[in-house]
Amino acid sequence: MKGYIDNIDFLNLEIMKYYAPPSSWSADKRKETVINRIFSNEWLGSLKRDGAFYMFVKDEDGNCFLRGRSKSVSGEYLDKLEWVPHLHDFFKKLPKKTCFLGELYLPSKEAAKATTAIMNCLSKKAIARQESEKLRYYIFDILADRGESYINMKAVDRFLTLDYYKENYGSEFVDFAHYYRGQELWNKLQEYLGDGLEGVVITKEDAPYRPGKRPSKETLKIKKELQETIDCVIIGANPPTVTYSGKEIENWPYWYDEMENEKIEKNLYKEYVDGAPVVPVTKNWFYGWAGSLKLGLYLDGELVHIGNLSGLTDEIKENWKDYVGEVAEITAMEIMDNEKGGKGIRHPKFVRFRDDKEPKDCTYESVFGA
Repeated sequence: MKGYIDNIDFLNLEIMKYYAPPSSWSADKRKETVINRIFSNEWLGSLKRDGAFYMFVKDEDGNCFLRGRSKSVSGEYLDKLEWVPHLHDFFKKLPKKTCFLGELYLPSKEAAKATTAIMNCLSKKAIARQESEKLRYYIFDILADRGESYINMKAVDRFLTLDYYKENYGSEFVDFAHYYRGQELWNKLQEYLGDGLEGVVITKEDAPYRPGKRPSKETLKIKKELQETIDCVIIGANPPTVTYSGKEIENWPYWYDEMENEKIEKNLYKEYVDGAPVVPVTKNWFYGWAGSLKLGLYLDGELVHIGNLSGLTDEIKENWKDYVGEVAEITAMEIMDNEKGGKGIRHPKFVRFRDDKEPKDCTYESVFGA
């Protein structure tokens, strides 16, 4: 029958919702809940794409459907398969009696509004709006596999099945979620949030799929407002990179004449190509600014270097000495081990200066717990 797999009508199956902390929770309670669940090693998490949910169903007769969460005025789920013809080859290759859960998203503008602006059009207009960039399909769960319903299967086993499809049914326009747990999941969460992505969804490893429910004890959405921050002390500066190697070299205004030992603020790209003894240099080196700032934390009464902060304003790089001893709140992509056996941070990003916090309160123990 149309939309049926293993005697279940997947075409009209109610979608499970993922639990989000209520606004009544304090920031501390949210963070504590997230940390406790992640570091219990009993929860699995993957990147949450910011797009629009769509379930793909390939029934017992090989009929393919792509349906969202909402129903039409007649009470039926709309089939939007024709809205994404670039995905048809992928869908055709899949075995019959298979059901995926996924998110359609636009890579260059990852936002629900950008996706719905396409998918809510008539099919011809939706296709036209994808001429310059196609929607991608991000698959994060599987509810039926080659005739067997996975609704009551443990989440960990469902997620592992996705690896089989990733290896055997790849596509230029399809991504499969990768799941992490424990410290690796925590690091990935900070990486995603640091990159400005939507966040993650975590699921208890033994949880079944619960159609129509919002299981608070088995699922949790972790979004941007829960990004971890660290308070550090500015302890110095690193010298800037000398040679410029960016993409704007044809219009670059900062050069150094090796013959005359002179800095020149002028576009000398043509002379450079013609063999003149000039080289492009970075703006920071040209003006004698800092390349990045050194970050530190107090350990046994002494400041220990834990990372370097770049991506700063010109004013801060120029006047970096004025900021030594100040407290900076930053985000970090990852906490890592350094060569000396201690801890450090990778790819920190500046949030703000903390005039309300004393440098002595920025301790190694408060960040790394040891």
